[in-house]
Amino acid sequence: MMKHKEKLYFRGYFLVFPLIFITSFLLWGFMIKGRDLWTVLTDALSIIGIYYILTSIIFSFVMRKEVKFENE
Repeated sequence: MMKHKEKLYFRGYFLVFPLIFITSFLLWGFMIKGRDLWTVLTDALSIIGIYYILTSIIFSFVMRKEVKFENE
């Protein structure tokens, strides 16, 4: 059961949330505000890059804690 929960968290944090963010950021910046597409795209991708770095660090600490608890 824990493996399924971990996979669900992984998919949410690394696939679903970033795709929702990029889509909404592009719609807001390009369609609604009328900014240049490349400017909006580079802004969104840089924010996603920072998000991935921070999420990877946090996710690795959480997984390490759960592995320690399972081994004990």
